[in-house]
Amino acid sequence: MSMSQRTILVVDDETSQRSLMRSILHLEAYAVLEAADYDGALDVQRGHLGEIDVLLIDLSLPGRNGFEVSKALLAVEPNLAVLFVSGYAGAELCKFLDMPLTDVHFLQKPFSPAELLRRVKLLLESAGPLSGRTSAV
Repeated sequence: MSMSQRTILVVDDETSQRSLMRSILHLEAYAVLEAADYDGALDVQRGHLGEIDVLLIDLSLPGRNGFEVSKALLAVEPNLAVLFVSGYAGAELCKFLDMPLTDVHFLQKPFSPAELLRRVKLLLESAGPLSGRTSAV
């Protein structure tokens, strides 16, 4: 019995991947918003009346990458928890993008439905927003 439905924004340029993640998240009754790229994600965020709890985002997007998208969304919604997904090796990709990530914020593709749900739940229960971990200057 959750007090209110949690909202997750899924950003992936592959329609099949977005659809798969939406279907998995619906199993746990999450409200799911979707976008394919940077502009779409910002439009969805602007148009959504409530709070977005989790950003589930592919790192490899056309135009601006997932990290850039997440920074733009966090500027508006600083409590947003972020889970990056990618088919590339996480540590290497994070170094390349100069991203200060912990494993809690990264999920390697392909993943099982159970693993996706476990990681989203973990983020909602314990992890703070990504912005809290990226302020090392």
